[in-house]
Amino acid sequence: MGSFLVVYAFDELWSLANIVRYGLLSLQHRGSQSCVVCVPGEKVVCTQGESIDEVSKEAFKNVALVVIGNGSDDTPVETDNTKSIAVASERPWSGSDGVLQALAKALSGNGDIVEAFVSAVSKASSNAMPSLAVLTKRGEVIVWRSSSSLSPLVLGSYGFDMAIAASESVAIDILGGEVKRFLAPGEGMYIARHLLKRFTVNANSERSGLCTFEFLYLARHDAIIDGVSVYLFRKLLGKELAKHIESEVDVVVGVPETALPYAIGFAEAIEKPFEMAFVATGGRKRSMLYSDPFEKLVAIHLKMNPIRSALEGKRIALIDDSMVTGSTIKTVSQILRFRVGVPEIHLFIASPPLVAQCPFNVMKLDMKSLLAANLSESLAKDYLEVDSLHWLSKEDVNGVVSRFGLKLCGRCFGVVFFGCGK
Repeated sequence: MGSFLVVYAFDELWSLANIVRYGLLSLQHRGSQSCVVCVPGEKVVCTQGESIDEVSKEAFKNVALVVIGNGSDDTPVETDNTKSIAVASERPWSGSDGVLQALAKALSGNGDIVEAFVSAVSKASSNAMPSLAVLTKRGEVIVWRSSSSLSPLVLGSYGFDMAIAASESVAIDILGGEVKRFLAPGEGMYIARHLLKRFTVNANSERSGLCTFEFLYLARHDAIIDGVSVYLFRKLLGKELAKHIESEVDVVVGVPETALPYAIGFAEAIEKPFEMAFVATGGRKRSMLYSDPFEKLVAIHLKMNPIRSALEGKRIALIDDSMVTGSTIKTVSQILRFRVGVPEIHLFIASPPLVAQCPFNVMKLDMKSLLAANLSESLAKDYLEVDSLHWLSKEDVNGVVSRFGLKLCGRCFGVVFFGCGK
C-alpha cells in the first residue's frame, strides 16, 4: 500500500526539495522501495525512483505531490495525455482513470475541479475505494480520504507558509508543522494559492473501518491516528497479551522495532525486566513488506543482531506484533537458541491468528503462506522452534479497540470489525 505526502508552499519562491526529503525519511517505514514526486509547471512532471535523496531533488517547485510504496505496483500515479493532471491512489485502483479523465475535461474547459472530482468519485463503484491525491499543472491540489476509511489521512500546516497532508502524523511533526485535523472518511481538501476549500463525497464504497494493521504494524510508535496514540494502543495490547502467560520467564524481549511497545506493556504487567535483545544494522527494514524470500531474510538479519549478555541462559518471553508466514520468528528463534544459548522461548503474538486474505488488497496476504491458516497450533509451535505459542484472542483486541472508541477492519483475522459498530 502506498502513502501520501503533499506539501503546498503558498509563496512561489519556495523550493521543497529538502522538505520533501525529510518528509520521505519520516514515512519510509511504510515502504521505501519506490517513490514518485510530482510537481506542476507547463505540464505535471512525475519522477520515480528508489533513492530518497535523488527523487526529492525533483521537488524544486513550491508544490509537490509524493507517493511512497514498495515498488511500482504500490506507487500508482497516472497522468492524462497532456500531462495537465496527475491522480495518485494509495493502492492500485481500476477507477482512477475515470477520475483522471473527468478532471482533465474540467481543467481544459475551465470547469470547477472540485465539482468534477466529487462527481467522478460519486459515480465510481469500488470495493473499498482508496484515498486519492490530485495535482494540476496550475498548482492546485486535492487530497481526499476514502469513505471506506481503511487508511488515515491527516492535514497540517507549517505556520502560515505551508499546508501539509500526509498518511501519517509523524511527517507533519518531523517537518516542524502542526497537525490541524484528521480528515474524516469521505472528507477532502482543495488547496490553491488563494483558497482552501473543504468538501465531502461519500462514494459508492463499502465502509470498512481503519485497517487494523495501521495500529498493529504500519504506523510509527510516535504516530497519532484519528486522535489515538499508537504507542499507548500497542502497550495496552501488550498488557492484554500478558494475561495468557503460563510459564515462568526471566526476561521479556520484543522483535524490533514494531513489537517493542507491546513487549514493554507485557513486561510491566508481569513485573519482569524488559531487555533490548537485538540491534539493527543500516536503515530500517520492514521485513513483512517484502515478498521476495531472500530480501525478507536479509531484512530480518539486518535488524536482528543479538545482544548476547542480555539473553544468554535466560528463559525468554518473545513478543511480536503479528505473524504472517512465521519466517521472521523462525529465524529469530534459531538465532536465540543456536547463537546465543537461550534455553526456553515462549512466543506471544499481540494479535489474533491471520486466517484470511485481505479482501481490499491493503495487505498482500497469500492464503497458502499464512501460518495460522495452514498449521495447527501444535505444528506451528514445532515449526517455529519455540516452547509455547500464544495469540491474543479476538475478544482481547476488541476490548482495547472499544476502549478508544475505534472501529477497525478485522476481516483477515476472521471478524468484520473490532470495536464500536461491530
